Amino acid sequence: MVNLSDVARKAHVSKMTVSRVINHPDQVSPELMTLVQQAIEAVGYVPNQVARALVNQRHYVIRFLLLEDVATVEPNYAKLLIRLAHNLQQKGYTLEISLDITAETQSIDGIIVSGWRQEDLLKLQTLDVPVILYGAAPPNSPLSSVDVDNQAGIEKATEYMWRQGYRDIYYIGLSLDLPFAKQREAGYRAVMAQKGGRVNVYQTENHAHLADTLLTNLMHNFELPTAIVCATDRIALGVLRAVQRVYHIPRECGVIGFDGVFIDQLTQPQLTTVRQPFALIAEKIVAQIISQIESENTLEVENTSILPDIVVRETTNL
Repeated sequence: MVNLSDVARKAHVSKMTVSRVINHPDQVSPELMTLVQQAIEAVGYVPNQVARALVNQRHYVIRFLLLEDVATVEPNYAKLLIRLAHNLQQKGYTLEISLDITAETQSIDGIIVSGWRQEDLLKLQTLDVPVILYGAAPPNSPLSSVDVDNQAGIEKATEYMWRQGYRDIYYIGLSLDLPFAKQREAGYRAVMAQKGGRVNVYQTENHAHLADTLLTNLMHNFELPTAIVCATDRIALGVLRAVQRVYHIPRECGVIGFDGVFIDQLTQPQLTTVRQPFALIAEKIVAQIISQIESENTLEVENTSILPDIVVRETTNL
């Protein structure tokens, strides 16, 4: 079995130096760090996580706390969790999943929270481990967050629809009092104000059948060609079902969603969507939570927004 002595011999340094590089990398020079890392890779040494935990007084476990209603959880969580687990593993951490905000924190080093609501924030602020929100934090929140740039994403979607020739553009948003929902609606309003177009904003819960019902009652107001910008792919799925019973897609009606993970590939015709860059989102979340864990001083609140892109498919290609 490969051990510290093997690494030390390969790097021509002492075992104590190797230990310091592994357990206290902030105390060594970049040159020494590179030398020892190369030796570790050459001999195939894997540091003992239990030993590291004892030395650093850490558990090397990060909790993913999901506070979303499981019945409406989007498929994007699967992709995000895979990315988070991979990035954390690269840093020597393990990911665990919990649905309980009151679960003990004695055996973890930090928490990544998704699906939170305004009423959860006070509880999250009292936890005795670092907390990172997945989803834009409210103004003046003491908690750091990482999210896709929701406003920019819907701005892109609305602008794209306008360029495609649609002038009667509706927005179907989420009936949630949360920053990301408000930001997405703000993106639509900003573009329509700039274009001088008629503003048509409606809200629904994140259920395809509710979106179907809503659009069925709205379609008599359409001034063709009409576009519908949706806050989520799940909403877009319901919108698409309703619209294609009456109109040709995309010639008479165009539909665009938001997320770009799974649902957009199930529709017929296939759905144009604003795709969240989950690889980059996960990378930023992991970087922030580990930075907070390893910092000896209180870090400034950091709210990171990541630009999405548009995946063009059959529901908008006039």
